[in-house]
Amino acid sequence: MEVITPTNLRKTLFETLKSVATNNSEIEVTLVNKDGVNDGVVMLSKREWNAIQEELYLYRTGTLDNVFSLMGSESEDDFEEA
Repeated sequence: MEVITPTNLRKTLFETLKSVATNNSEIEVTLVNKDGVNDGVVMLSKREWNAIQEELYLYRTGTLDNVFSLMGSESEDDFEEA
């Protein structure tokens, strides 16, 4: 993951946003607090955010466990070619 400072983000805001959206990449913006701890933020594309939200929903509803269970017990006879 690329790491960038707020100063550099301000200088390249449009290009950075376009890169995140186009390349589906993540960028960390560092924000060091007075204690020296990095309280930064992570920028990610809307596509990535939606994928994460969908996976969390499937996990919360138990659907993801069911899919993994089915995948673990699949056999050649489970699928038919038309």
